[in-house]
Amino acid sequence: MEDMERRSITNEFVKPELVTNLREVWPLVKNGLEHILNENPQLTFIPEDVYSECVNERAFLFTSPIGFLVFTIEIDRYTKDKTLYMWIAYTYVKGGHQWSSHEEWMESVAKELNCKFIEAQSNVPGFESYAVENGWKLDTRIYRRKVK
Repeated sequence: MEDMERRSITNEFVKPELVTNLREVWPLVKNGLEHILNENPQLTFIPEDVYSECVNERAFLFTSPIGFLVFTIEIDRYTKDKTLYMWIAYTYVKGGHQWSSHEEWMESVAKELNCKFIEAQSNVPGFESYAVENGWKLDTRIYRRKVK
């Protein structure tokens, strides 16, 4: 498997592919997940949780030359509206909002799965201004405090 630093990255759209054989891409994905977890110690999952969610079809992994996305489908308990939730997004090269060229594709995935919304959370500085400028609506901010 290629080293992440040596991968060719493009801002042009390349349709992400749904991973049907997780074992083939797992070493690269696991490496990306470990990087995410090292940068975000507040996250509670481990890479094997993501693996389990994907193989049990509770989450869906898509890969492309620029990185990978893991989606889940969340259902509103009151309205039953479905939301395509971008659980994990990882790019091999940081910065530049490289997933921006994939917005139409994400919209088509959401439509195909009969989702009414697309949702993402991020603690990346600057993501909020980018998202709002590109048609996303700020719904809520989450604050957490540890019980003493």
